[in-house]
Amino acid sequence: MIKSIEEGRKEDGNRSIADKIIKRLHDLEKTVQNNHGRWAWELLQNAKDSVAETGRKVSVQVVYNHDKIEFLHNGNHFTEKDIRGLINQISSKEVDEGEVSAKTGRFGTGFLTTHLLSKEVYIKGIVETIGGDLFQFGFPLDRNGKTTPVLIPKIENAWKEFHASTEDNEIEEYYEDEFNTSFTYTLDSDDQKDIAQIGVDEFTTLIPYVLSFIPEIYSVEIIDNVRNESIIFQNEPDIVDGFKKINKIQNGKESIVRLLYATNGTVSIAVRARKKGGVFEVLSLDNIPKLFCDFPLIGTENFHFPIVVNSFYFNPQTERDGIWLMGENDPEVIENKDLMKQALVLYKELINNLEHKSFKNAFSIAKTKLPSTDEKYFDADWYVTNIQTPLRKFLLTKSIVELEDGSNGTLNELWFPLKSYTKETKEKLWQYTSDLFPQSVCKKDKLHNWTEIIWDDISKITFAELVGDIAKSKSINKLSESFRNDEDQTFKWLNEVGSFIISDEVNIPLLEKNAIIPNENGEFLITSQLFINKIKDPHLIEILQLLGEDWNDILIHQKISFGRYFEKKRSEIAAKINERLKNISPENQNFIKAISLLSEWFDNNADEGKELFSETYRKRAELFMNTIKDKDSLYKVMRSKTDLAHLSKVAEAIEENPRLFENIEQAKEVYSLLKQYNVNDLQQLRDLLDNNGTTQHTRDSLLPVTQEILANMGISSLEEWEDAIKDKDLALLFSHKSTPNTDMFVYVQSLIQKAKENIVEYLQSLNDYNLDDLDETTAPTILAGIIKDGKPISIVARPAYNGEVIIYYGSERDILDYEPSELWIDDGIKPRMISLGHLLKKAQIVKFPV
Repeated sequence: MIKSIEEGRKEDGNRSIADKIIKRLHDLEKTVQNNHGRWAWELLQNAKDSVAETGRKVSVQVVYNHDKIEFLHNGNHFTEKDIRGLINQISSKEVDEGEVSAKTGRFGTGFLTTHLLSKEVYIKGIVETIGGDLFQFGFPLDRNGKTTPVLIPKIENAWKEFHASTEDNEIEEYYEDEFNTSFTYTLDSDDQKDIAQIGVDEFTTLIPYVLSFIPEIYSVEIIDNVRNESIIFQNEPDIVDGFKKINKIQNGKESIVRLLYATNGTVSIAVRARKKGGVFEVLSLDNIPKLFCDFPLIGTENFHFPIVVNSFYFNPQTERDGIWLMGENDPEVIENKDLMKQALVLYKELINNLEHKSFKNAFSIAKTKLPSTDEKYFDADWYVTNIQTPLRKFLLTKSIVELEDGSNGTLNELWFPLKSYTKETKEKLWQYTSDLFPQSVCKKDKLHNWTEIIWDDISKITFAELVGDIAKSKSINKLSESFRNDEDQTFKWLNEVGSFIISDEVNIPLLEKNAIIPNENGEFLITSQLFINKIKDPHLIEILQLLGEDWNDILIHQKISFGRYFEKKRSEIAAKINERLKNISPENQNFIKAISLLSEWFDNNADEGKELFSETYRKRAELFMNTIKDKDSLYKVMRSKTDLAHLSKVAEAIEENPRLFENIEQAKEVYSLLKQYNVNDLQQLRDLLDNNGTTQHTRDSLLPVTQEILANMGISSLEEWEDAIKDKDLALLFSHKSTPNTDMFVYVQSLIQKAKENIVEYLQSLNDYNLDDLDETTAPTILAGIIKDGKPISIVARPAYNGEVIIYYGSERDILDYEPSELWIDDGIKPRMISLGHLLKKAQIVKFPV
């Protein structure tokens, strides 16, 4: 062997290694912002790879101090190839090219990313030689230097220190459960300390995902001496009810980290979920890498697949910040695309299971927009066709959207505000749509989450849609059905919505295309069809109505307070009335009523009448007279000595009872009979005819005093009779020769008592009456202390066994006149109440003083 050639070969090898390290570190430093936390994943990957294909599980410990950070694990010892790959930066994949391995990567160029944390690392461990001997070692690995001459000696020094550390350090065996392997990085600068802190935080956040994907990692302990806390994550291998569980012990306090999880053995998907009561809440995936190749591909946070996807078989890009998805014939691209399709199948199965369970915040795993990634590595057309479109089609029909009433709705049945609207606008559009269609919008506190992820196929709430929805009601009455027919609330709501809509002038044309503003009749019209009422006179509006044109159809409802409109003034309605008067037949009844009202209005508004109506006002008398066909009757009225005020009352009576004319002839006959028999009212005439039948009223025709009459009057003693007969009007009805005796009063008392008992018994059978506090002491025929429908009343109780009742007692009249009271009679058939209508009908009373 020629020594100089061998030394040259060795120098060439070191130069090649140095050049490779310098170039790689130079490239990494340019991407340091995207690789702050990658050092932790590279070290964890090496720990996991150390037990690959051994059946063992590895545990990891990270110790973080102010001036250094140490990464330890209890995985398998180093091999000679590992040491060569570590110092010469040759990946074990390169060394074993062509072999099938379960290792993600081992001390290749990826390990160089740990030097972003520090270029100086002290490595300790146990190495097994080809001969099977075990040696402990420990040596520094220094990658400081930007030129080959500077770096080559440091590579040589690493070999020197390694060999020196193994001398006299052979061991018989080692304890595999101990943390035999460690990597210690010094932290001299603030930048290094920042990178260490970011890496620890990222590691803590993402380690539950990594543990769920990699059963070979049993536990990870993070001892943070900077913030004085300790966290241990322990892996649970089983899947229970669709969950992977990670035990978490933070500062001695135990808890469970849950991940919704599904796998087919090649691809796994997961998302963290939190249990609150009996409901599971899906946690946000914001800032979480969406793609894992066992470990997170940092940089795929915006790869917008709706859930985290992991596969050991992914082919990552060089910087491990994405996967290759561009190309039709590249085997790695084809494999990646197939793995994504498998992920979609798993996702659909997970969502189908989710539909039947109590889950919240499904929007966290429903994001479907295109991934944000380098176009050089991403085939957008393929992704849209094979992933995004089927994904969106699937999600549209899934009941995953929470509603206010606690139920769930589907995306294809719900409406969401446009993403481009402001937060305030979105919330108001949501609220107003919810007021009308509460089952058509999501739960309010989830609104912004869903709005951010909806796509074109999902119905959007816009100003135009809201206005169109209101217009479908067509009237304020119909709209008020949405507010339980509360018209005041409906107007308040409509004013609020209207003001909101026109607050942006761009929306003003919507009110011209859609009728949502009520006129005075409550019907919805567009803005140009409505006018503000400056007439301020309902009589003029009524006159025009009678003439065939209802301006309530064009006047904006007085309760509307938004918008700008033209006005209608008195001069305009006066012109319209004048116009209508020329075209209406005087025989039209509404025309006649209109002239009557207009004439009255002229009398009350003479000055305005002259100004607004001019010619019509001058001809008002002629116009009024022309509406009267029966002028003879008018002249009779005018010649009548009757006070005009009385004629006004007659007119009111006729208006209240249009059939009054039919009774006038009968009234004349009745009046003639009263005069003929010399009596004052119909009752006197009836009594006279019943007892005598003669055509002359003589003293012989006076009524005899009988026990029946006494019972009808309710008089039960001689003293009461003597008091009664002092009434002159009453005394005129009875013969002075006829005097009641004691037997009569005994009989009368029995009749009154019988009637009272029958009436009380009947009242007790009715639900409306409560007789618990009945009082019969007020008067012989009065029942007090009765409650009807919760209110106290008094009852006058009378016998009517011969079909008559005579109201004599002042106390009875007072009660019937001033107090809540009722008149009840017992006619021997069935007790019943005598109503005012019954009295008027039986007595044929059509007129009485008031």
